[in-house]
Amino acid sequence: MTQQDPSQQAKNLHAGHRSRMQGRFLKTGIDGFSDVEVLEFLLGYALPRINTNELAHRLLDTFGDLHKVFTAPVEQLVTVSGVGPRTAVLIRFSAALWNRVEQARLAGEKVFRTIPAIGKYLVAQLGDYREERAFLMCLDNSCRLQDFRELTRGTVSAVNLPYRRVVEVALLNNASTVILAHNHLGGSALPSLEDVRYTDGLRRALDLMDVTLADHIVVSGRSYVSMKSSGMLNISSQD
Repeated sequence: MTQQDPSQQAKNLHAGHRSRMQGRFLKTGIDGFSDVEVLEFLLGYALPRINTNELAHRLLDTFGDLHKVFTAPVEQLVTVSGVGPRTAVLIRFSAALWNRVEQARLAGEKVFRTIPAIGKYLVAQLGDYREERAFLMCLDNSCRLQDFRELTRGTVSAVNLPYRRVVEVALLNNASTVILAHNHLGGSALPSLEDVRYTDGLRRALDLMDVTLADHIVVSGRSYVSMKSSGMLNISSQD
């Protein structure tokens, strides 16, 4: 009897395991997968002849959780044993693809009447940027989105983002209500004292033009803080 080559045995074993995982996904969806299995399943498409379960464990051990794995820079991903440039690009592309899908889904939701809906929209838009950016949501009387405009890149301040710039965009869109949003790097969405001071000055500038600043939302990764919900929106600036 001919003995099967060990490498061929391993290949057949991996193929059978992945076929079973595909069947589980089709039956139960991704909810039936652990975090390790999510990575294992995805990596199998880049590394069809390797035990990707071990690699999935190494990635999670290195970065801590799925979000940190998928948002890690390529240059950090390739430092993990077993992750080459092709695999690292697949991981980053998967994260970018999901973000694009989420943006497309939320783009159809043009009416924003609740802070959670606005926060979810802004997280999808700003959560993955690697530099600070500020945007303005312009809404009409029915809370329908008229424009979502990038205002500046860099720290939100009277120098980097003059009040006049925000007022001009609001008036250009004939907006009755606007929501300012910007992202923080480093994991904390808590507004700084400078953010609060800037927001109060902007609110007063918009009031002069009969435009309501409904909120200023700070995003960091998948979290956000609403200044309105946190009671910060009407705090007067202090010298």
